[in-house]
Amino acid sequence: MKKKFNWLSLILIFLVVISIVLSYFIWKGQPNYESIDVKEVKKTTIDQTMTTSQVFRPIGIQANIDEEHYATTDAKVVDSLVAKGRDFNFSEVVASGKKSDSEYDQIIHQNGTVELVYPNNIPFAIFSQIFAIQGKDLDSASFDRIVFDMNSTNTNLHPVYFANDDEQMIYQSTLQQQNMDDVIEAVNNAKNGNQLTKLNEVNDGNRTMYLSDEQPEINSETYIIDSIDIGLFTKALFPDSESVKNEDNSYTDGSSKIVLDTENKVLDYINQAQEITDTTSFTKQKEASMIQDSFNFINEHAGWTGDYYYTGFNQRTGMTTFNLFVNNMQVVSNTGMSQFDVTEGKEAVYKYTRPFFKLDYAIPRESGKVKLPSSQSIYNQLKEDKEVDINNVEKIVPGYEMHWTDDKDLNRVVELDPVWLYQYKGAWYQADKKEGE
Repeated sequence: MKKKFNWLSLILIFLVVISIVLSYFIWKGQPNYESIDVKEVKKTTIDQTMTTSQVFRPIGIQANIDEEHYATTDAKVVDSLVAKGRDFNFSEVVASGKKSDSEYDQIIHQNGTVELVYPNNIPFAIFSQIFAIQGKDLDSASFDRIVFDMNSTNTNLHPVYFANDDEQMIYQSTLQQQNMDDVIEAVNNAKNGNQLTKLNEVNDGNRTMYLSDEQPEINSETYIIDSIDIGLFTKALFPDSESVKNEDNSYTDGSSKIVLDTENKVLDYINQAQEITDTTSFTKQKEASMIQDSFNFINEHAGWTGDYYYTGFNQRTGMTTFNLFVNNMQVVSNTGMSQFDVTEGKEAVYKYTRPFFKLDYAIPRESGKVKLPSSQSIYNQLKEDKEVDINNVEKIVPGYEMHWTDDKDLNRVVELDPVWLYQYKGAWYQADKKEGE
């Protein structure tokens, strides 16, 4: 019995020793991580990404000084004021309430103010990514003008108004004197540099507009374009680009589809399963989120191919629009050659329409200046148009119309002709009148 016990003891001791030795080698062993072949996943990029401040930009300045009214769309003047504004210390933004027509006009156009004008309403949720602002209950609020009150005060605090033309709502904040001095300097530099155009007050409708009798001369532009490989879009927009089939200028992976307009170099992407049929439930918070998501969507595939600004959101369809700008002036086209339209769906993008080319380089022209009629004459023309309610005309600004050159040159050269644009019920249109008074 004793002999049997000794044998069991030896076996146990042997097993314990083996266990210790194996544990030691496992503990000392180091896996060779470098030998593991990890495939790097690269995101498809079309061209470039943009910051919020580059896309959600103002298009002009109106200065109400010395009992006169002036305006400019000069990019240097606008950019100068925006650059200074990034360092401004705004106090908390509070709602001042909805105003009557006369009250609204009196506040935003009063003497001693400068208006920074945007092409359409920008949600505060997005604007707070550009300027340091904060406030309560701003999730559903938006504005299309920032009004700086330069008039002297006893407190060295100057009122600043964020104004919404559509709703006639005003949100108020303040700035310290040192920040307002930067605004005053920017305006004085523009006035001394003859960069401001004098305006006349017109009050034939519900709201006051400021127009000019001057006939501006604007250079037309000609560009050679650079086409973008469609393969980049199929890789960026389809989850599995290997399964994409191509037939008759259309591409599909079975659920989504890209259709090409090869004549105008415009593509339509659609994911039918993402369609939202009931758009009446869109809240203001949802609209702000959809605008933000549309901006993010283009950034995700580096889809910006020029200076595109946010120009509007369609409340009926849920579509966000970004237009090409040249010389800080909006470019329009009736074939979709100058804008991105993004419609968000249930969980992803439902529709995406855009050109698949970009402006490459300008071609010098011997006589490119075009004399436009006055903005006052355009207003008078719209007032006589039976299909236009003059009370819903919000802005009249110069811009460009894009089209192919007459010979088309295999669709490689585009012309940008100066035209007047007007904003009507939140959307932008080209005025029919292009020359003469």
